[in-house]
Amino acid sequence: MMSRGFLDFLLLITAMLATPAWAQEKCLVKLEFENITHEQVSALINETGVPAIIASSWQSALNKFPTKHPKGKIAKYDLNGDGIEETILYLSGTGMCGQGGCHLIFFQLDPENEKLAYQTARSGSADILILDDRSNNGFHNIAIKPRDKTGLPTANEYTRYRWKNGDLKQTDEIIRFQHRSDHCD
Repeated sequence: MMSRGFLDFLLLITAMLATPAWAQEKCLVKLEFENITHEQVSALINETGVPAIIASSWQSALNKFPTKHPKGKIAKYDLNGDGIEETILYLSGTGMCGQGGCHLIFFQLDPENEKLAYQTARSGSADILILDDRSNNGFHNIAIKPRDKTGLPTANEYTRYRWKNGDLKQTDEIIRFQHRSDHCD
């Protein structure tokens, strides 16, 4: 028969395994987004194969809210280690966000025609961290701060995603960061 102390220890270990992990990455890179014009957003959306629902949402928000236009921002980072930066477009503001967050749209450069090509879209925030671990077959893992049901960002919690071959797959892993370094040496 197991002792009470040992059973308590097993319960503690089980509880620890069931809770979100505290991040242990040695190096985190926070993506820096830069504002782009409405015209630049429209051109990027219309020339890269972005799904029609996103393009029409953007155009509808521009038309419907002339005094509170939605905003577009981009960030770049080489997610797959091929020496070519992927582009992430973040669309936010009135008409562009829902309970899951705002639009995050990922593009890769198509080497044949040297133009950006749409890869995938997700809902989330512009608070994106590139994780140091490359346990994803050499590709970067990405942490995106989700929004709660009211559309506000969660506190210190990020959802881990795996980037591979132009696709971004959400994992069930929630990561909490105590202290975060915005750059690596």
